[in-house]
Amino acid sequence: MIDRQEIKILVDRHLAEARKAMLPRVRKAFDSLLQERRLLQPDPAPYFAALGHPLFELPVWVAGRLNDEGVQTPVETLADVLGISALGYLHARAQDDWLDGASREDPTPIALAESLLALCNRLLVSVVGSSSRFWGFYCEVLNDYAESLLHTDELRRRKAPVSRSTFEQLLAQSKPLMIPSAAVLDRADRWELCPHLEEFVFSATAAAQLYNDLTDIYTDRQMGQRTWTIEAIGDSEADQLWIEVAGISEGREGGRIQERVREALLFHQRSAQAAQTLGLSAAEDWLADRRAALEDLPRSLHANLRSAFVRRIAGPAAGQGG
Repeated sequence: MIDRQEIKILVDRHLAEARKAMLPRVRKAFDSLLQERRLLQPDPAPYFAALGHPLFELPVWVAGRLNDEGVQTPVETLADVLGISALGYLHARAQDDWLDGASREDPTPIALAESLLALCNRLLVSVVGSSSRFWGFYCEVLNDYAESLLHTDELRRRKAPVSRSTFEQLLAQSKPLMIPSAAVLDRADRWELCPHLEEFVFSATAAAQLYNDLTDIYTDRQMGQRTWTIEAIGDSEADQLWIEVAGISEGREGGRIQERVREALLFHQRSAQAAQTLGLSAAEDWLADRRAALEDLPRSLHANLRSAFVRRIAGPAAGQGG
């Protein structure tokens, strides 16, 4: 099985090839997106993170699991799958940039997303050919993704509350993360594993999203963002949040925030079970690192909120000193 260094080399090769295929204005937008996401750069850290989705590792884990059964995935095929992972991920990020932008008058992110999708699909054809099973699945996933995008936009505009069911519905935006590994399963004719792959992606993404929502809690509240975590906190004052998080970090029960930490760990447990069912033995270290980071979340929250608390207290004084 290829290691992280080899994975990065193959991903970078496809990113460079995609860049070369683009016309000037789209290429310029692509360069900005690559810089924003810290890809096609020497540092390997942005490619692999325990608290992010295993974007480039998951297809390699799946291919390794199949290899243990005697089903080989040629390196060039796996390279194309990694290109699909990279271009598909950046396609979604370009759309996010447009949806999150202050103005939607600039069509550049959408133009870039269209280019990335076309390049991604060209690679998919090289892996799965005309498989009706795969392309039917692909259409279903992208339709669910599109519906979730519109749902997210509607919630933002209406500033509607986010319930648990809404939180889980919005996770349909993570479904395209299945596509590269599903292509590997289709090529190997092991489609019966796809439901377990879906469960892994869903639960792993849910755990990561709760982590992000907790660490961004102050920023989200200040910006008026609605998340399931924000709904749990309700109209608590900043000082109350501080007291609650301080209590968690000292080992006491932490009320609503502790409840979200527990939910993140439960989703992580589901992802670990799905990985075991899939036979992804190569994922064990990644799963252990993620669990450790989630368990350490109260301490990191304490540090983050302390910094925010100090900035809030220092803000007016700093303003008067100027």
